[in-house]
Amino acid sequence: MVILGMLRSAAILALTAASALATLLAAWLSGGGAAERAMGWWGRTFIRIGGWKVRVEGMKELPAGGAVLVVNHQSLVDIPLLLSAFPRPVKFLAKRELGEIPLFGKAMAAAGNLFIDRDDPRDAVHMLRDAGERLRAGQLLVVFPEGTRSGDGRVGEFKPGAFFLAQRSGAPVVPVYIDGGRRALPKGALWFRPAELSVRVLAPLSPEERAGGTKERISTSVRERILAVASGQGEGMK
Repeated sequence: MVILGMLRSAAILALTAASALATLLAAWLSGGGAAERAMGWWGRTFIRIGGWKVRVEGMKELPAGGAVLVVNHQSLVDIPLLLSAFPRPVKFLAKRELGEIPLFGKAMAAAGNLFIDRDDPRDAVHMLRDAGERLRAGQLLVVFPEGTRSGDGRVGEFKPGAFFLAQRSGAPVVPVYIDGGRRALPKGALWFRPAELSVRVLAPLSPEERAGGTKERISTSVRERILAVASGQGEGMK
């Protein structure tokens, strides 16, 4: 089992490097649409090489246009999991450090993902403008409001600042619960492991839940919904 995990990890590492180069090349030759498709292919192939079974529920809840997808965060596997699960391309709003990863960070940027420096207010202003344009264009934008990966699968506290985008843009807010990533690649682990992965899309917040709500109230409403699903699935709250 360990040897298989090592082989899969090596294959995924090689895949990620090759896909990052392909994404950059696609962006240079054909623009962002080709880069987006290259990154989507990376996510789907990543999951196939890992050998993980994926269960997806609730896609009927997904709005037709742009939306902010608020997702709990367990593992580095979460990004390819979401890329492979959704029928439409998704973009990620990530911390600036992810964009600084050699090669991969540049590939993510080329594919249209957004990065923010939490310590730079001016960066936040530019991000809000760019993200608002993406949402109005009908894109799905993923936010991880915990700010970091969970070490034990528990849903951590949500940083309310992540909900400022939803508040300002007026786009639908869709809670999404994911599970299994922490078993596929525990925080600090080097080798991928067998696991079942799941993605569950919940109903968007209602106009009543959002009307006049502060970012703190929106954050609390979304977290409570995700916690309810996590506790119902048992292992997500252990």
